[in-house]
Amino acid sequence: MSDSTEYNENKKNGESEELDEQQFITEKIVNKRKKRWLRRLITFFFVIFCAVIFGLVARYVFLVSGDAMADILGIEIPVYRDTVYIYKEKTPVPTPKPSNTPAAPKTTPTPTATPTPKTVATPTGVLSETPGLQPSPEILPTEAPEITVTPRPEVTQDPDATPGAEITVTPEPDEKLAVVVGEVAEEDPAKEKTVYSYSKFMEEVMEVTEIVGGCIASVDGVSSGVSFLGDVYEIRTNTTGLVVAQDGVDVLILTDYASLEDSANIEVKFNNSDKAYAGKLYNYDRDLGLAIVGVTVASLEEEVFQGMQYAVLCKADDIENGCPVFELGRANGYPDSLSFGIVSSRGNRYEVKDAEIIYFTSNWQNYTGASGFVFNMDGYVLGLLTHSIRANEEDTIPCFVTLCTLEDEINILLNGKKLLYFGIVANSIPGIIRENGGVEYGIYLNRVMAASPAYVAGLRVGDVITAINGEKVSNMQDFMDVLSSSEATQALNITYLRGYAGGSKEMSAYVILQSK
Repeated sequence: MSDSTEYNENKKNGESEELDEQQFITEKIVNKRKKRWLRRLITFFFVIFCAVIFGLVARYVFLVSGDAMADILGIEIPVYRDTVYIYKEKTPVPTPKPSNTPAAPKTTPTPTATPTPKTVATPTGVLSETPGLQPSPEILPTEAPEITVTPRPEVTQDPDATPGAEITVTPEPDEKLAVVVGEVAEEDPAKEKTVYSYSKFMEEVMEVTEIVGGCIASVDGVSSGVSFLGDVYEIRTNTTGLVVAQDGVDVLILTDYASLEDSANIEVKFNNSDKAYAGKLYNYDRDLGLAIVGVTVASLEEEVFQGMQYAVLCKADDIENGCPVFELGRANGYPDSLSFGIVSSRGNRYEVKDAEIIYFTSNWQNYTGASGFVFNMDGYVLGLLTHSIRANEEDTIPCFVTLCTLEDEINILLNGKKLLYFGIVANSIPGIIRENGGVEYGIYLNRVMAASPAYVAGLRVGDVITAINGEKVSNMQDFMDVLSSSEATQALNITYLRGYAGGSKEMSAYVILQSK
C-alpha cells in the first residue's frame, strides 16, 4: 500500500471518528441538557401550582375556623371600620324592616276646604225673634251653637196701681239674666281642660317613646368577688346605653363609664329583644365619664339589627328652661322605667381635666341606681344622667350632661381614638381679674397637672390663656375645639398672660400634646 493511500484512509477514519463524536455530543449531551431545563421548568410550575392550592385550602380553613385559629397562631387580623359620627339634625324614624312585598303607593288625600263660620255679635240678653229671618248664604257654620235663654220673671201689675206708673222687676236671687252660648255653660270648664291636656300630653309622650325606644339598650357590667369564706360570687352593675352608630364591625353604644369601670365582661340587651349579647368596652374617657360599648354586628339576629334605631342629638338652643322632657332607661332606679317633667335649669358648668361639662337639671327626683337619657318631645337626645355632679351630698336633683356640647369628643371616641392630654383645669376669667387686670377674654388656669405637657411648657396656676396658634380663645369651648381638631405630638403655640398686681405680662410657649 502506498503512502498516499494510507494517508487517505487515515483521513477518512479520522473524519468518521469526528462525526461520531459530534453526533454523540448532539444526541447525548445536548438533548440531556434540554430535557434537564424542561424538567426544571415543569417542576417550577408544579411547585407554584401546589403553593396556590395549599394557600386556597389554608385560607378556607382559616376563614372557617374564625378567630380561634388566629388566636392559636397569634395572628392579629386587621379590622376595617367605617368612619362614623353621631347623628345630628336629622329626624329620628324607625329603621324600616325588609319586606318581599312591594309597598303600596302612598296617596296624598286632597284637602277639603272647610268654610269658616262668621260670628255675628248679639247683645247680651237680647234675642232676635224676627219672623222669616234666614241666615246669610255666606255663613256656613259646621255646628250651630246652642243658645240657652234664661226666662224673665213673670210680671203681674197691681190693679190698684196708678196707670202709667213705672214697673220695677226684681229677679229672684238664684236667677241670672244672661244668654249663655255653647260650652261656656259648663260648670267647671277649667277642670275639664286640665284633664284633657294631661291625657293629651301623656299620649304624645307615649307616641314619642315608641319612636325613640329602639335606641335604648340595657348594659350590664359583670365582675366577680370573693366572700369572707372564699366563695366566688357574681357582681352585676346595670346602666342604660344609647345606640348611636355602627361602623360595619360593631354596633356602638354610648353609656356612662363609672358603671363599667371595674367590669370583666359586658352584656347588652336591646329594647326589641330579651336576649343578652356579649359586648366589649370599645373606648372611654374617664374625665368626661363617657364610655363606648361595642357589640359585634355579626352576632346580632337579623330582626334585632333591623329593628334598631340610632339616636339623634338636639341643638344647644333646644334646651330651654320649662321645656317638657322625659327620661328613658332606669329613670326611677328600676329597669325600663319612665320619668317626665321639664328642664328646671340649664347652662350649669363643671370643670374637669382639659374640658368643661355643661349640664342641666330637671324637676323630678334623683333616685339611687338611676340611669338614662333625656329626650324632648321631638325625639332628640338632650342629655345623659350623671351621679358625679352634685351641689352637695344631700342634693337629690338629677343632673344631665348636655351631650350636644361634647359632640366632637364623642365622635373621637366612636372612631377608636383617644382624647388629647394638655393638663389643665380652667374656667372663665374671675371678675376681679377682669376688672383689675384689664383682661377681656381668655381662660383662667385653676390647676396645672404635675409633669403634664402644659406644666413642662411652663404654664402655671393663675395664668390666662388668650390664644392658641394665633386664634383667640374666649372660653373653654374654644379650647376644647382646638384639642378635638389636633393630633398627638402636635405642638401648640400658646399665648398667655401672667401677673396682675403690677400689670400683666404677655408670654408664649409651645405645648406638645399627648394621648390620654
